[in-house]
Amino acid sequence: MLALLSTLVFAAAASFAIAAVFVTMKGRRRQIAALLADYRSLQQDREFLVHVTCIERPAPRTAADQQVRRTSRRSLKRSEAARSAGSLRAAA
Repeated sequence: MLALLSTLVFAAAASFAIAAVFVTMKGRRRQIAALLADYRSLQQDREFLVHVTCIERPAPRTAADQQVRRTSRRSLKRSEAARSAGSLRAAA
C-alpha cells in the first residue's frame, strides 16, 4: 500500500513539474523567440566572418621579401650543417 501511495505521489509531482514547464514556456514565448532569432543572427554573422576571412589573396612579393627569405634559408642551412657536423663528431 505504501509503494502504491509513493508511486502516486511521484507521478503527481512529475506531472506538476511538466505542467509548470509548459506554463512557463507559454508565458515566455516572445522572449524565447527573440533568443532564437538572436542565435540565428549570430550564426549568420559567424558564417559571414568565416567566409570573409578565408579568402586568400596572394601577397605581392617585393625584392626586400626575397632578400629576407634568402637570408633565413642561409642561416637555416648553416645551423643544419653545424648540427650534422656535431653529430658526426659525437659518433666518432
